[in-house]
Amino acid sequence: MKHIKIITLASLLAIHFQAAAEIRVLNGVATEVNASIITYGDIERTVRLLRSNPASASISNEELAKTAKQQLMERALLVYAAKEQGLKVTSAEIDAELNRRATAAHTTVENLFNQTKKLGWSRDAYRLEVAKDLLVGRMIDRMNESVEVSDNDIQAYINQAQKDGQVVPSGNPYTVYNVRRIVLKINENNKAAAVGDRMKLIAKSVQSGSDFGTLAKRYSQEAAAAQNGVVELPENSQPEKVEAMLQLLKVGETSAPIQTTQNWQMLQMLGKRTEIDPTKTQREAIRRLLVRKEQQKQQTQFMQQLMHDAVVNNF
Repeated sequence: MKHIKIITLASLLAIHFQAAAEIRVLNGVATEVNASIITYGDIERTVRLLRSNPASASISNEELAKTAKQQLMERALLVYAAKEQGLKVTSAEIDAELNRRATAAHTTVENLFNQTKKLGWSRDAYRLEVAKDLLVGRMIDRMNESVEVSDNDIQAYINQAQKDGQVVPSGNPYTVYNVRRIVLKINENNKAAAVGDRMKLIAKSVQSGSDFGTLAKRYSQEAAAAQNGVVELPENSQPEKVEAMLQLLKVGETSAPIQTTQNWQMLQMLGKRTEIDPTKTQREAIRRLLVRKEQQKQQTQFMQQLMHDAVVNNF
């Protein structure tokens, strides 16, 4: 559910009106969700993207249009929820995302604009779509990053599986990163921007030669601060941005400040190893399984609540 993706105009409109409504233009309003407008053009464009996936070859135009409309409604609700929670996207962040997309597509931002123009988006309109995508991503990241699985949760799963006669996942070897870490939490009293400014001051101290471990012990807001910030982090246990940095850092290197939805972090790589202990690999496999299940559960419940509370008008 993390991110939102031709049929003829006559077919598209027939799906929604089952009559002689083919004359409606693509910029006509199909649905209004919490004052957010979804046009027939939006639906047609999304159907095109869905149809470009080979997996949709056997799916009827009618079903694709229904899927497109549902995706657009969910996206509109997530954007609305993000704005309600005060989440914002800067112009610089939009530029960075455009550059990321262009790089991933092995093209330029200018070519990206030319391609999206064929789908009916002006430059400003496509930038707005990118901003919405970023807001949706942040909402989902916020839900995902709030999920925690304890050792007790893992043991309870093992006990229940054994009681029910189910096979417990065996797990595979995985990388463990040994790092020093400084964590500054974001909350209602400590907004992201202010916390980021504090972390940047700490980063300057590190760059000026201050000892990372000493700073971690003094400022970090997690239990590992008592050990000068030393903590072991299994791969795939951290937010996406932190995970990416862990994979890049070499031993002895220190990261720039990293913002997640829950906190700001700085990392200093001490070492890496491969965990092969059968008991630990099994428990890690179970942890990942439980995290995925809880994330899916939270996302489903959140979307159901948004849909329940939404004001929807179909035209």
